[in-house]
Amino acid sequence: MYLKTILAVLTLSAAATAHAHRVWVSTDHTHGGEILKAELGYGEFPNFEPIAAERLDIFSKPMQLITDKGRQNLLQKGRYNYQYQSAKPVPEGSYLVAAEYRPTFWSKNAAGWKRVNMNDMPDATYCEQTRMYGKNIVNVGHDSADTAVITRPLGHMLEIVPLDNPANVQVGGRFKVKVLFKGEPLPNATLTATFDGFDTRDHSKTHKIEAQAFSDTTDGKGEVEIIPLRQGFWKASVEHKADYPDAKVCQKLANYSTLTFQIGHSHH
Repeated sequence: MYLKTILAVLTLSAAATAHAHRVWVSTDHTHGGEILKAELGYGEFPNFEPIAAERLDIFSKPMQLITDKGRQNLLQKGRYNYQYQSAKPVPEGSYLVAAEYRPTFWSKNAAGWKRVNMNDMPDATYCEQTRMYGKNIVNVGHDSADTAVITRPLGHMLEIVPLDNPANVQVGGRFKVKVLFKGEPLPNATLTATFDGFDTRDHSKTHKIEAQAFSDTTDGKGEVEIIPLRQGFWKASVEHKADYPDAKVCQKLANYSTLTFQIGHSHH
């Protein structure tokens, strides 16, 4: 295994162009005893954009705050529909905030993409059932660096599980994570990572994803060490595609997962 720094923008294959958007989560810097505010990213990282009305049903499951006491639904509250808040003030500690994009069929033919499977688009050249997951590590209070909650898998079909708290990781150090698929370690998976400010070009019209500052593959235990070379707000990503169980209905079962975290100072 070795570190590869990617300076060129990674282009998506034609099959995945409809999914240039990825789900990711951000939280405001929060002190103990304050309401936690979170944002659901579904657009070009690190910028937020309102979720289109026709896609709101894909995010029917509310964002959740995961603590040592269990899971709490966050309230969709704020000027924009991607803004959420905790129902109550949050004590100091280390938590996860998670978002899910429910299983959705996307098929493509000569006319373009549509939210149907191949039963409703017999001339589709490509079909996938898309699932997306986003997790954010939030340390409430300046000295919080616990690992108990954040290193516990949530049960997402595809999941990046931190094996340490990034508050314990210095710039240039190693942040070990494990990639799970259906709860089992996923070897030979490519994990990429980038940070806010690395790629400042506008890709919204080009269906490209942002340039990546890090890329490596998981080992036999599904583990990989992210090397954050800058402080700031980071997003790690992984994807996995498998054959859909019924080839007459759809071709691929596609999962996309992100983990966002802070290295060094707060981004708010």
